[in-house]
Amino acid sequence: MNQHFMNKLDTLRDVAGMPIIINSAYRSEGWEKSKNRNGKGDHSQGRGVDIRCHTSTDRYRILQAAIQVGFTRIGIAKTFIHVGEGENLPREVIWMY
Repeated sequence: MNQHFMNKLDTLRDVAGMPIIINSAYRSEGWEKSKNRNGKGDHSQGRGVDIRCHTSTDRYRILQAAIQVGFTRIGIAKTFIHVGEGENLPREVIWMY
């Protein structure tokens, strides 16, 4: 995992004021390709995680903190929020799964 990314993730936790549980972090390019992905995403660059999130209150706190600390690649799913900053990927995007 990229150290700058991990430091930013620590800041997100502090700003949100809650523990964060990581569902998924680094995934190899080979694993990503086995799932029919290109292997060049945030996770395979060591610059992306999925944070467990089961309540609307936690979702709000994590999302607010992520934006506040400067994450600009955010995905929102029913049970997690993805934050990432992979190189050569679109910035200032939020998507739904």
